[in-house]
Amino acid sequence: MAQGIVRPLTGQLVRYRQQALAAPTMLDEGTLAPSHVARVVAQHGFQGRDRLFPPHGTLWTFVLQVLSPDGSCREALSRVRPWQIAKGQAPCSPNTGSYCKARARLPEGALASLARQSGQRLCEQVPQAWLWKGRRVKLVDGSTVTMPDTEANQAAYPQQKGQQPGLGFPIARLVGVFDLASGSLTTLGVGPSGVKVILRH
Repeated sequence: MAQGIVRPLTGQLVRYRQQALAAPTMLDEGTLAPSHVARVVAQHGFQGRDRLFPPHGTLWTFVLQVLSPDGSCREALSRVRPWQIAKGQAPCSPNTGSYCKARARLPEGALASLARQSGQRLCEQVPQAWLWKGRRVKLVDGSTVTMPDTEANQAAYPQQKGQQPGLGFPIARLVGVFDLASGSLTTLGVGPSGVKVILRH
């Protein structure tokens, strides 16, 4: 049963990745539509002008960066520029400075909300035959990630107490709930390491 679900799902994810890398317009729908992204980031306190990298454009570029083979900002911009030209827009500069600043302005909570909403949307599209005995099974997994040692990161995600000051990195604890049938993330919790993480639906 599990193999019957995993194989078509794996193939579908590969196709989605290839399509997204080839054409950012694939992301211009549903929970990633410009109007919806703008509404969610506004709910999380985002304030800023509609610059070269508005919230939805920044999010598209970020997704492309994560999906690209080397994961670099420069690689992501090299994929966005042809799309901008095709849309009749002035292409952004290959310099990554503006994009990196725009990405830093995206509210962390908004990204988590959009991820949950996208996952729940995928769940709704799962064929009934993919469910386990007609039931929707959930899987829970967790991990930790380190991040640059800045004052802001240390304040939000302090290093472990056993580490001497200045010798450790900020650590965030992640807990996610996944839908077995679709493989999508439906619930996400993020918090400091060593602190109970609250899952938000």
